Amino acid sequence: MSIIRTRISQLKKVEAEVRKDRFAEVDFALKKIGVPGLTMVEEERAGRGLWSYPVENVKRVILTVVVDDSGVKRVVESIRASASTTSWGDGRIVVSSVDDVLDIGSRRCDGSELTIPSLSA
Repeated sequence: MSIIRTRISQLKKVEAEVRKDRFAEVDFALKKIGVPGLTMVEEERAGRGLWSYPVENVKRVILTVVVDDSGVKRVVESIRASASTTSWGDGRIVVSSVDDVLDIGSRRCDGSELTIPSLSA
């Protein structure tokens, strides 16, 4: 296994679905611990299950952050603490491994485009 493959396999993708009105707090908390950037997509959906709410009551954003394995716990805790209203329906966080990275423009497949600084303490 190459050094580059080893480095890439240590990256994690953290995806969080949070209430739209909590996005500013989550964004600030992630900046505070040194996360250099994130992807944010707005989503609207109706709840399913025991309680169903009108779509306008559950506006959400999906945040995606790619971080080094050593920073995952801090990122997850930062999102959890800043997104929580301590009520049902605050959202969810999913962590998955990043197996490979391909830059579309340069066609490079070595992961060099992912420069992840260590998260500050």
